[in-house]
Amino acid sequence: MGTTIIQLKDGLTIGDENHTEAEIREYTAGDLIDACSAAEKVVYTENGPIMVASPTMMDMGLLARQIVRIGEHKGPLTMNELRKLSGRDIALLQAASSIMDAGAAKTAAQRGRSDGSQGTD
Repeated sequence: MGTTIIQLKDGLTIGDENHTEAEIREYTAGDLIDACSAAEKVVYTENGPIMVASPTMMDMGLLARQIVRIGEHKGPLTMNELRKLSGRDIALLQAASSIMDAGAAKTAAQRGRSDGSQGTD
């Protein structure tokens, strides 16, 4: 499983120290399942209770689980810690995560193909 290092612009302050180097990893199936589950909640409607999920909370929960560390602070981050990051730092982490996800998907699609072609068998 690959990881990448990102330099945050504003960082995460824990105690007296501001941490600006983040390491993230590719997400796992378990990360995805846990993030989806955490993003669900029961909403009561006139027809009774229904389960709904917030795509934003799912994405943020997945990102929090992908963080290996910020500085010396070990991940995954809690949602409260994630909320302390600046908008531009969240954007940097999301962009790095998207690049990693796209690379992993491309590698998986090409696995087993000597010519790099894609297709269905």
